[in-house]
Amino acid sequence: MRALFFVLSLLSVSPLLAQKYMSRTAEVYFFSDKDAVELVEAVNNQVGAVVDLENGNIAFQIQMRAFHFDIALMEEHFNENYIESELYPKATFRGSFVALPKDLSTPKTLTVFGTMEFHGVKKEMELPVLVSLNESVLQGDAKFDLLCSDFNIDIPKIVADKLANTIQVTVSASLTKL
Repeated sequence: MRALFFVLSLLSVSPLLAQKYMSRTAEVYFFSDKDAVELVEAVNNQVGAVVDLENGNIAFQIQMRAFHFDIALMEEHFNENYIESELYPKATFRGSFVALPKDLSTPKTLTVFGTMEFHGVKKEMELPVLVSLNESVLQGDAKFDLLCSDFNIDIPKIVADKLANTIQVTVSASLTKL
């Protein structure tokens, strides 16, 4: 419910809806591979996203408990020990395209600058995003790394040889025109 309220509040900022695109099913996938000792990966298909092509703004909201792992114990440890989902139930990214061209009919790699809020920490980030617009669907794909240490996520020494500080994140969103 909070995610829907967040997305709707973003939409009310501008009266023009002609250039707004939205998804409630964007996907965030992450994985961490430290010398293949322990592959940690999860996917979340319940990500809210809004893009306003009129002003170039972009926003994502991710419910942390919606990440699913193949191994149930990893999911439990992720939520309880690392992400602390009870204290930090969501992550957000709010930003803008640095230079948004008028024509997106062919895929273009663009830069988005914004603020990621994750695990109670805000961090400015500049991310590459592959964007294309086909009829009424705006497609965006991004791949980037996050450091656990940047967001105050501690990796206990007992598992430090199995878990990497670097998390590879892949985002894919098909947003439909409002």
